[in-house]
Amino acid sequence: MAPVSLPRSFLNQYDEPFGFMDFAAIGAMSIPARRRLSELSEAMSGREGKLIPLVMGEIETASRLAAELIGTSPERVAIIPNTSTGLFSVAFGLPPGSVVVPETEFAANLYPWVRAGDSGRIEPRMIEVPGGRLTADLVARAVDGSTVAVTVSHVDYRTGYRCDLEAIREAAGEALVVVDAVQALGAVRFSMEVADVVVSGGHKWLRAGGGVGLMAVSDRALERLSPTLVGWPGVVDPFDTGTPIPHAPIESSRRFAIGSPPFTSVAALRGSLEALGAASMEEVEARVIARSRAVEEEARRAGAELVCPRRSDSERSGIVSFRPAGEPSAETYRRLTADGFAVTERDGLLRVAPYATTHGDAPRSLGEVLRARKRIT
Repeated sequence: MAPVSLPRSFLNQYDEPFGFMDFAAIGAMSIPARRRLSELSEAMSGREGKLIPLVMGEIETASRLAAELIGTSPERVAIIPNTSTGLFSVAFGLPPGSVVVPETEFAANLYPWVRAGDSGRIEPRMIEVPGGRLTADLVARAVDGSTVAVTVSHVDYRTGYRCDLEAIREAAGEALVVVDAVQALGAVRFSMEVADVVVSGGHKWLRAGGGVGLMAVSDRALERLSPTLVGWPGVVDPFDTGTPIPHAPIESSRRFAIGSPPFTSVAALRGSLEALGAASMEEVEARVIARSRAVEEEARRAGAELVCPRRSDSERSGIVSFRPAGEPSAETYRRLTADGFAVTERDGLLRVAPYATTHGDAPRSLGEVLRARKRIT
């Protein structure tokens, strides 16, 4: 396979260490994210005058860039503090009915549905996912006339398996498709055409740090979701204190604002989205897949057991998880960290998550550490 090249203008926006391959946990912030955060923090001193226009300008720019990334219009995008905020807004805004939820989801995509179920608003319908492979047929078996939504992660946080959202959308029928894209956006291509709601924090592959994320909502989702958790900034004339509340919700995704926006951290999201725009997502995804495939090959060479082996690149993401050979995962993790590698160890697995800017020699060097244990036993 021919080497995947990226524009120098893109590569120059990032400076993570050689062994940093932990983007599925908290991604190393981009240079523009750190710079914009610093600049806005300084501006928030008040020396430049009134702050509301400054902050709103950052939000408008970040919304526009986010809309370009996922293929929708800016009025369909809301800037939110984190993934959970968006998912809770959906869970408590749905009409009564069942919601199909894979049991393998990360807790951020479980608690909203469980809490809404406990309140009597919906019925969470958990489905098993054998081998960690979420497929459309599993969703189709759980969908019936009572189903109001299907919620999935585009990329599984544990295995890195990337599901076929187009097929899942078809299997969902008339139900809304709600996508947790936190392990996908910034690493692999995503189109709003396959979802009714997409939510993502900015702290992983978008490389914007914590406290900020995005939510986008389709027209039919706007029609169906009640403004149950809409707060003061999500309504018409929010500063009109003379008219009794509640005011009417804004006729856009901005209605899902529960409280004040993330004033400062939105600058980091803007900076990272601007950096990401220096290359096409096709180019970024190709490099991410090349790096994750290289990690996968090194793990195989070291005798590791891959979790949910990929059958094609369409199932790949930036995450590779495996059980190391010859020693407990905690010991392998210790040796890797001692050699300067940043990865995640959990439940007997190692999760390695390289990005498009990960050095081409990093997977090979990681493989050498993995194989070192075998040479001394």
